[in-house]
Amino acid sequence: MDTVQSHYFKTSDGVTLHYLEAKRSETDPGETLLLLPGGGLSADIFQQQITVFSQHYRVISLDKRGHGQSEKVDFGYRVSRYAHDLHDLLTALSLSNVTIVAHSMGAAMVYDYIDLFGHQSIKKLIIVDEPAALLVNPAWSDNEKQQYGTIYQAAELHGLTNGFLEDNTNALKQNIVNAMTTPHATSAQKNFILGCMAIPGSAASQLYLNNICQDFRDVLKKLTLPVLFITGRASLHPWQSHQWMHEQVPNSELFIFEEQQGGNHFMMVENPEQFNQVVLDFINK
Repeated sequence: MDTVQSHYFKTSDGVTLHYLEAKRSETDPGETLLLLPGGGLSADIFQQQITVFSQHYRVISLDKRGHGQSEKVDFGYRVSRYAHDLHDLLTALSLSNVTIVAHSMGAAMVYDYIDLFGHQSIKKLIIVDEPAALLVNPAWSDNEKQQYGTIYQAAELHGLTNGFLEDNTNALKQNIVNAMTTPHATSAQKNFILGCMAIPGSAASQLYLNNICQDFRDVLKKLTLPVLFITGRASLHPWQSHQWMHEQVPNSELFIFEEQQGGNHFMMVENPEQFNQVVLDFINK
């Protein structure tokens, strides 16, 4: 594996985005594996995946708009613009036949990308703990809410996202990490996740509000490529939502991490060895 390198490109609306890249070698970099972190998280969240996957593939991990080392602009913090940023990345690097590992809001970004542009450039897709919908519709039954993955109430939504506008968000971020890791997570793992939370509060507030209001259930029918859904039994998102998505997408696969296996939102940090093996087994089929 070559050393991880930093690179930049310009989006179609003039924003400079950063990504990490590692290849198995310069002469034979391998097929491209694109890693898309969740909302608020930098490209470094996949540190333990980049190290392993780049032994076999050309690995790219993206700092989304406003994240990590990407430009901090005051516009474009919505899922549809992030989907276009993904399109710009694939275009700028002339990427096709790409396998994507998309975590949390990174998966919403891919859902929207496929809705807008199709999936001709994507070879395989791994969705990590992101349901098709997040906002509760009070007309839905408890079973429907569980299947669709909805956990946020509309009346409480602005209160949640406005928390990122406070002068000090340390307690909020710590609460998020505590809620999205299992009791088995170490202090070092939690601190690593906290260190990867790299987005201005105003951008986080706009982005999370927009993401939670999305509903991608109709996009599932467009997923005719090989898809692996990964979730955790102890995730805030009902694990049944990924079972339901798996049932909607023909020939897709499902893997559920049990709680003792790090099965919450950050299983790639809590249990990187098993996570990496699950992903590689799917890619190599």
